[in-house]
Amino acid sequence: MVQGDKVTLEKVAELSIYEWQDRAAVATALLKNGYTIGPGKRKKTPTGKQLDYFLEVYKKEETEE
Repeated sequence: MVQGDKVTLEKVAELSIYEWQDRAAVATALLKNGYTIGPGKRKKTPTGKQLDYFLEVYKKEETEE
């Protein structure tokens, strides 16, 4: 990165994947291809007895100041 440039992250996808092994495999592939990822989980139902697991996928954008 050149000094004076600003890096921003643009969210490009949110992938719902239940099995942790599958999330790990997809995350590895995305990281190898230059994406930034973040894991997440949220309540699938109001009672919170079921959870939705997902990966948030971001792409870096460099902008000049």
